[in-house]
Amino acid sequence: MIECFDYLERKQRVIHFNFVIMKEKDAYVDFEPQQLIMYVEKEDGTYGPIQTGSYISKNYLDDFWEKTVRLRSMLLDKLKKNEITSIYFYKLIHDFNDVELSRRTGISVRRVKKHQKVDCFKRARLSDLRKYAYAFDIPVSNLLQTIVVGEEEQNPDIESEKRQVKVKQSRTENPFLVITKIDLNT
Repeated sequence: MIECFDYLERKQRVIHFNFVIMKEKDAYVDFEPQQLIMYVEKEDGTYGPIQTGSYISKNYLDDFWEKTVRLRSMLLDKLKKNEITSIYFYKLIHDFNDVELSRRTGISVRRVKKHQKVDCFKRARLSDLRKYAYAFDIPVSNLLQTIVVGEEEQNPDIESEKRQVKVKQSRTENPFLVITKIDLNT
């Protein structure tokens, strides 16, 4: 942890840093999937690198994914009820704001806001939908459809032990056509 004290002294800016050094025993995290290198004070008083697990990944990553699944499920329900548009759905999933989406698509912020309204979405031009699809890295068809496989989308906690379903969408030379392939592995 770095503490920074900033103050003016004789019309000159002086910055003082106080470093808090982490001890080796405090830095070690038992998390094999994500390892990192940290420089710490070792038990013998020297400083050097140690390999350890990520504290954030170990303690917070599952919570993040759980919240993401719940958000996606809630937004999908709203999309089904025609309360939001697919542009708004993907904007929230990708964590874009209106200005960022405007920059990524080349569409004015005013029109981006309009396209997020249910009444105005149906008047969106196909060329604009292509720009949104490119910004979201999805086929244009996904702005007009949602693929749900079994009960997993409704209840993501269900583990299907009997079979695995893989859905793959491939782009074609035609920007308005995508091939959706569903493989059932039993």
